Parts: sequence; structure tokens; C-alpha cells
Amino acid sequence: MQPSPLESLETFVELFLDPRHNAAGKHPDWCAPFRDSALQAKRAPVVLPRLWETVDESAYYVIARRPNEAGVVRDLLVAFAGPSLVKVGYDVPLVLDDGDVIETAIAARFGPSSTFKLRAPREKRKELHSALTRMLGLVEHSPQRAWSAPKPLGRLLTDFEAALMGGASQVAAELLDQIGRQGGLSVANLKHLQIKRLAVMGQARELLALPRLREVLLQDPPHAVKDMVLSAIYTTCIEPMLAEDSVDRACAALAQPSVPIALLAEENPVRFSDAAAAALLLGLLARGQEADLAGAIAALDEVQRSAVVPTALENFRAAGTHPVAADVDAGPVGPRTAGPATDAGVAWQPATWQELLAAVADGEKAAVSLCRDMEVDGAAEAELALATDTDADATLAELLANLGDAAYENVWRYALSPFLQEVARSGLSLPLTLAQITASSIGQRRDPANLAVLDLLLELFLRTSPPADDYDEFLEHLTMRVQEWVASETASQALDFVDRLAAFATPDQQMRAQAALELLTPLYRHAQRLDEACLASARSLTHELELDLDWPTWQQPDSGEEAVAIGPAHVLVYGMDAGVLDRVQQWMEQQYPQVKVSLSAEKVGSSRLREVARHADFSVLITQCATHAATNFINQHAPAVVYPKGAGSVSVVRAIVDELQHRARSAQSPAALGGRRRAR
Repeated sequence: MQPSPLESLETFVELFLDPRHNAAGKHPDWCAPFRDSALQAKRAPVVLPRLWETVDESAYYVIARRPNEAGVVRDLLVAFAGPSLVKVGYDVPLVLDDGDVIETAIAARFGPSSTFKLRAPREKRKELHSALTRMLGLVEHSPQRAWSAPKPLGRLLTDFEAALMGGASQVAAELLDQIGRQGGLSVANLKHLQIKRLAVMGQARELLALPRLREVLLQDPPHAVKDMVLSAIYTTCIEPMLAEDSVDRACAALAQPSVPIALLAEENPVRFSDAAAAALLLGLLARGQEADLAGAIAALDEVQRSAVVPTALENFRAAGTHPVAADVDAGPVGPRTAGPATDAGVAWQPATWQELLAAVADGEKAAVSLCRDMEVDGAAEAELALATDTDADATLAELLANLGDAAYENVWRYALSPFLQEVARSGLSLPLTLAQITASSIGQRRDPANLAVLDLLLELFLRTSPPADDYDEFLEHLTMRVQEWVASETASQALDFVDRLAAFATPDQQMRAQAALELLTPLYRHAQRLDEACLASARSLTHELELDLDWPTWQQPDSGEEAVAIGPAHVLVYGMDAGVLDRVQQWMEQQYPQVKVSLSAEKVGSSRLREVARHADFSVLITQCATHAATNFINQHAPAVVYPKGAGSVSVVRAIVDELQHRARSAQSPAALGGRRRAR
């Protein structure tokens, strides 16, 4: 007979407060209000104290009762505890340790992403106790409300795409959970989103381990999904073997249970990205289809992609006709041939970006399909190059300015990512278009996903060396209603914006200083709530921009615990923005000279990148406009991977410092690091 939910909860609470695992159980008066609330409350989260007598340390575990309430619990903790009483743990769910009895029980009862662990300095422990008690009472007895404001599925999907494009992988994960809970997507389409997120983050192993992946692939998924899975196969199964000059082992690796064999059959390598095409070539060899392999290599040679062919397969290159060359004869071959065909049997091919964006705005399936393919292979973008004249910039800006809400949502969801990636790749100046995108979005978007996209827009705009009038107008849009979102919880994003302003030359010193002050002033009012990394960054930027703000010196909390000393370490930072990488290295050299920082902006794996990733203590991946091949490669070889909350230099520095401090605290507990392999 299964226990009732109440009996199950009582069993959990008894285990949690068992003195054998938790010294807090020896103090029943301390635990009583939290124990009673855990068992009796219906809406308030579960809050239970934990005490380690041997190290004189205490913590509060705050647990969402249901999976869809984790985000709301985080908001409650920001409001009641936040950085005022607790510096870490209040905004990111705890990675539960399966070697810990209590945390294992939490995962079994409430799920792996349900729990926040709060620790306060000694002098603020009583305040934290009171704040959490007050929170439980107010939540339980407040008027009944929905835990979250409902969002249309289309907006959730749009925000998910924005988060991935802006490098906010944690936000994308939260949105994906919300999409799954809300419903409205088929199982296959939801799996496509999971595949895309893991591909962008470079988590090839996790991608291939997704449950029911084979069933999804048998349903003929979009070309982009196939490309991502094939790239993951190449990274995890083939590339390591080819690096050891072992073609036989590479072919044997394709027989692993995690490899969806069906995907390696009957696909034209010409239509796929480099890594995916190489996987298909090895698939042909593994099946003994040497004639087809020679034909596929010849087809790649014909479209000038000979470099895709692994060196170990060079001896299969042969002259003559080949079975798959027929696709090439029809015209240019690339990912865009995967789109729906016209009545004449020829795939739709736009002549300009203006034509493509207009078609996406109208919801045309061929245009949407082409945009999806562009995200995994830059070849199509190269064929659809941006015009360099000012008339083209004005035309694009006018097109975007005249779109209605529904049309703009289509562009934002499907076309904005490949378009901005092409702008970043080409280095062209499109100030009017970028300003129009910003003006169309900033007034209504204040969530983390769209702040990440705004950071990318700011970087691309400043790179164009705009004239003073355009510069001033753009910064006005940037700082519009800034008081509504700049706070200690969004300090990294705000400081990222200020750092962008400082890193580029300005045509208007006064306007830059004014915009920086508008972004910094809300943080300055609550400087005591900033952590060490953000406070140091704010002070450095203020000095660089010669602003009149006197930031206080960060003080180590008087908690009776020794200050964390960051020792020598080696960190690899990967990203496609050279300016951000240089600023990160500069700041780390100034503040933490004992930490060696290696930088990489390579688009594909290399022997150098492999060695650096292997020997670094951990790698930081900036996924904004990152290439799947390189991020997959680093994940394959790095001992640990960290993802910053944003793509700017301040967010990256903060992620590095947080990880170094965590490692310093956990030096005596190696098991604590195991659960963080790819979690941050």
C-alpha cells in the first residue's frame, strides 16, 4: 500500500531532522516553527534548518513543493533574503549531492531542481531566521494567487530563442521547463527544443543521452535538429578516435547504444555543417559503402568543402561520377536546400535579407525553415550576404519599423538569431537597423532573456562607430525605464552594459557618461548588497569613465569564518567576442594575478584548444553567437564547464570568481565538486 502524501512528507521531515544526519534535530525549539509549517502549510515552500556542529555551520534548505514553483520560490528569496542577508544560494537551485543522505531524500521527494540552500554570516543568522519565518507566514496567509502570470506559448518560445541567442543558458533552461509544464507542444517538438539548448551549450554527451531520442529522429525532424545530433555524434564518438589516427575505432564507436544509427543513413553530407558531414562520411565507411563514400567526398569537393573530409578518409577520394552529385547540379548546395520546395520543385531562395525577413514576418514556412538551418551552418548566411550600402540599412530599418506585433514576434523568434549572427560575422555597419530592433523591443521587454539580447545589440551597435546623433538615440532607448530592472539581482547585466560603453570609442563623451550613470546609480544606492566581484567591477568602470561615484570597499562578513583565499588556478574562457575576452583577461590580471586565463575564439576544435581545455581547472563558455563545433569540442575535453549568466565581461568575471571561491571552500570536500561538472 502506497503511503499518503502527508505520510510521505512526514517521513521526509523526520529524516531531514534526524540528529544522526542533522544536528539541528537536537534543538527542537529552533526547528519547531519550520517543522510545523512544512507539515501543515499548503502554499508556502518547505523551509528546514540544518546544522553541522563539527564546523559550526548552519544553513536553511528552502524547497519548492511542486516543480512549477521553483521560480517563484527564487523570487520570494530575493525579496525576503536576497543579497542583504545571504550572498549566494538564493537565486540558483542547489545541485543536490547524491552522496548526502538528506539531499538524496530531497531529490527523491521534490526533484533535482527544487531546492535553494541559504547560509548567512554569523551576525545575520538571527535576521535570516526571522525573515524566513515571516516569509512562511505571509505566503501561507496571503490572498490566493497564481504562482506565475500566464504567458502565451508563442511568447515563451520567443523568449527561449532570445535567451539562447543572448548567451543566457540558465534562463533558457527555466523557460524550457515552463514550456514543458504549460503544454501545447508535441513531445517531439519539445524534444527539438531540448536538443537545441544542449547543442548551443555544447553538451553533446547529454544530447545523445536524451530519453526517446531515437523515436524523435525516426519522425523525420527538421534539418537543423538532424545537424545538431550528427554534430554531437562526431564530437563524442568520432573526433576522439580520429585524433588518435584510429579509423577502425571511430567506426566501431558508431555501434554504441547512444548513437542513433538510422540518422547516419541516406543523408547527403553536402547539406550539413562540417562536423555533421564528417559524421555521415564515417557512417558510410562503417557500413562498408565505400562507393557511396567516394561519391560523397566528390560532392563535397565540388562545392569547395574539401576541408570537411577527415584526413583518414583521403584515400577514398576518387575522380568520376558519384551518386549524390545530382543535388549539386541543380544549383548552389547548402543548408537552405532543406527548405520546402516551390511548385517547380526548386527550394525557395531569397535574394536579400530584406526578402527573407519579410517572408518570416508573414509566417512563410520555407522562410522559417531556412532560418532554422542557418543557425547550425553559416554557409547559407555567406550566400545571403548583407549589403554594405546605407540604403540597405535604411530599407531593413523601415521594414522592421512597419511590422505589426504578430509579424515582429515571428521575426524575433525565427530570424533574429541568424540575422544578428550574420551581422556579427560580417562586421558590417547597420546602425539604423540595430537601433530599430532595440527601439521595437526595449519598451516591452524587461526579462532576463531579452536583457541578454539587448547586450548583444549594444555590442553590435557600438562596433559600427555610429555618428553622435545615432549614438545618443540608441543610448536613450537603452536606458529607458532603467529603474524598473536595474537592481542588485541584475547587477551583472547592468555592469555588462556599462563595460560595453567603456570598451568602445564614443562620439559623445557626455552622453556616454550620462547613460553609464543611469545604469550605475540604482546599484550605487544599494552598494552594500553587491558581491565582491560586482563591487570591484563597478569601482573599476567608474574610474575608467571618470564618474563621480565613490563606491565603498567590500567588507568580508564578520561570520567567524576565515576569508576564502583564491589560490593559483588556470581557466579557459571561450567566446566569439574578442573585446569581451580581452577585458576579462585584463580584469583578472589586475584583480587575481595568480589566476592564469587562457582565451579562445576558435570556431572548430584544434590540438591547441584540446590541450588548453584538458589542462585548465575549468572552462567558461560564453554561448552568445558561439559555434556548436567548438563548444562541443571543449565540453568533450574540459574537466569542468561553467556557464556565465550573461555574455558580457562582468558576468564572465563574476562566474570565474564564484567558481574559484566555491572550489576554495570545497577544497576539503572533493565530492562537492563532482555535482558541478556542467551545472553552472
